Amino acid sequence: MKKAALIVVVLLIAGGIATYAVGAREPVNHSVTVSGVIEAPQQKVFSLIADVAHGDDWRPAVKSVTVLQQDNNRDHWVEHLAHGRYMTFIATRNEPPFRREVMLDDRNASYGGTWVYELSPGPSENTTILKITESGYIHSPEYRFLMRNVIGLNHHLDEYMRDIKAAAKK
Repeated sequence: MKKAALIVVVLLIAGGIATYAVGAREPVNHSVTVSGVIEAPQQKVFSLIADVAHGDDWRPAVKSVTVLQQDNNRDHWVEHLAHGRYMTFIATRNEPPFRREVMLDDRNASYGGTWVYELSPGPSENTTILKITESGYIHSPEYRFLMRNVIGLNHHLDEYMRDIKAAAKK
């Protein structure tokens, strides 16, 4: 029994070291883009993106939103997620209904970056092409390993795209 427990402990340690080593070799910075056609007019899609106060109405991953005082006329808010996690954002550029840029506003975070939402007319009437580009960084080697090799760098963008497509149909 002790031998089996020792083997398990050794394997866990080896797995942790391997995860760290592989993650440490991955680049800190990344850029990922997803795009899709939304079955709604451009103004409606832009409104969903820009109405941060109600993001928790259509994004299941967001449990609640706290809207902060604007910073130089820029939207500033906190998205409260599961397990007590939260992320603070600030909109750095707003050009309705074509473009919105958002930045993670937490200098102490081990990850962060910017998200650019570009909207253009879709292939048919009352549709919108939404292109989202994340330019980010991940300092933690373990988290870099997970995001690149297990979860996928585009996971959260794909989730956002699914959510906004569903919300736009309502």
